[in-house]
Amino acid sequence: MERGYIHAVVIVVLTTLLGLLLLHFVPSMQVGSWRSRNVDMLSDVLDSATANPDDALVQHARVDTCREGLECINDMSGGEGQGMDPFYDAIDSIKSLGRPVRIAVLGDSYIEGDIFTAHLRERLQRHWGGCGVGFVPITDAIAGFRTTVTHRYGGWTEHHANEQSSGYNSTYANISGHYFNGSAGAWLALGGVAKDIARLDTCQESSLYFAGTGSAEAMACVNNGDEQAFTLNGNGGVGKVTVKGRIGAVRWRITRNSGLVFLGASLDPDQGIVVDNFSLRSSGGNQLKMVAPKMFTDFDQARHYDLIIIMYGLNVAGREESKYEAYQKMLGEVITTMKRAMPDTGFLLVGTSDREERYNGGFRTLPGVVSLINAQQQIAYDNKIAFWNLYTAMGGQGSIVEMVKNHQANLDYTHINKQGGKHLSAFLYDALEWGSRKM
Repeated sequence: MERGYIHAVVIVVLTTLLGLLLLHFVPSMQVGSWRSRNVDMLSDVLDSATANPDDALVQHARVDTCREGLECINDMSGGEGQGMDPFYDAIDSIKSLGRPVRIAVLGDSYIEGDIFTAHLRERLQRHWGGCGVGFVPITDAIAGFRTTVTHRYGGWTEHHANEQSSGYNSTYANISGHYFNGSAGAWLALGGVAKDIARLDTCQESSLYFAGTGSAEAMACVNNGDEQAFTLNGNGGVGKVTVKGRIGAVRWRITRNSGLVFLGASLDPDQGIVVDNFSLRSSGGNQLKMVAPKMFTDFDQARHYDLIIIMYGLNVAGREESKYEAYQKMLGEVITTMKRAMPDTGFLLVGTSDREERYNGGFRTLPGVVSLINAQQQIAYDNKIAFWNLYTAMGGQGSIVEMVKNHQANLDYTHINKQGGKHLSAFLYDALEWGSRKM
C-alpha cells in the first residue's frame, strides 16, 4: 500500500513538472485588459537576449570618436549631407546666418507638453542663444498641460490625420498632420512662461502660418498694445505674417477669411536656437505618410529646419521580439520623402527608451524594445541619416525602474515626467554639443 502511494506521488510530481515545462512554450494570451503570464521554469538556466537585452543590441560602426561616459550620435549619412552636417554647419554660422537655427522634434506622448523638449531647448538656448517656445499649433488638446507657454484660442475647427473628420484635406496637413479652419472672429493668444524654464518669458518675433490659395485679413496685438492689420494672400504654398518687438504675449485675430487654412503661430528669436515640438499622442509616425510631399517642401521654405529629430517608439514596441519589417518600410518611406522635400535639412532618428514589465517577481525590458532599437538603427543606416541611442544613454535595462524610484518616471514604467525630461534631455544636449565641437 505504501509503495503504491509513493508511486502515485512520483507520477503526479513528474506529470506536473512536464506540464509546467510544456507551458514554457505556450505564448502569452490577452483577453480584454487581462494578459496571461508566461510560465518559465527555465528562466534561471536559459541564456537569452531577454535575460540581458543590452547584449542583443546591434551596433553599427561609429564614424567619430566619443568621450568616455557619453552616448554619442552615430552619423550614418556617409558624407551625403543629411545627417548632422546641416545642423553643425548652421551652428558654425549662427551669428551671421540672419535667422535662427531651427530644430523640429517629431514624436509621441514621450515629448507631449514639452516634457522632453523644454529642457533640451533651454540648454541649447543658454549655450547658443535664442528665446521663445517656437511653433505652436492653432489649437491643442493638451494646451493646459504644457507649462512652457500660455495657449488660448477660440473659433477654430481642427483637422488632423489621426481623426479624419468631414472635409479633411491632406493637401493642407502640415508637418504634424494638422491644419485648422477659422472664419471671422477666430483667435489665438500665446504668452511666454519662464516659471521653470529660462528664456521663455519674452521673444523677438511672432509669425502666423497659413496655407491655401485664398486670402484673409488678420489683426495682431503685442503685449496688449494697439492692433496691427495684416492682409494674408495665399499662393498655394505656406505663407506667414510676422510681428516683431520685445514680445511677452501676442494675440492673433482673423477678421475675414476666404479660402485659407491655418497651421500655427510661433514665438521666436531673431537669432540663436529654436526648438519646435510636434507631438502627437499614440503615434508611431504613421501620420507623416499622409503629409503631402509638397507640404514638406512648402513648410520648409516658410520655416526651414536645420535638423529634424524623429522620436517615435513607445507605440511601436511590443512585448515580444520582432523584426518590425512593416515599421521599417513605413518609416523608411517617410524619411525618403522628407529628405527629398527638404534637401538642406539634417535628420536624427532617436532610438526608443527603456520600457519595462513585471517579470518573475522583478522587472525586465520588454523584448520588443531591443528588437525595435535594432530596427531603428537599421532604418538610419539604410536611409543615411544619424542615429542616437536613448536606451543606452539612459542606462539600458533597468534604467526606467531607477527613474521611477527617483520620481522621474510614471508607474507604468514607460513614460517620463518633467523631472525625467530634464534628466534625459541632458544626454541628448551633451551629444549635440560634443558633435558641434568636432566639426
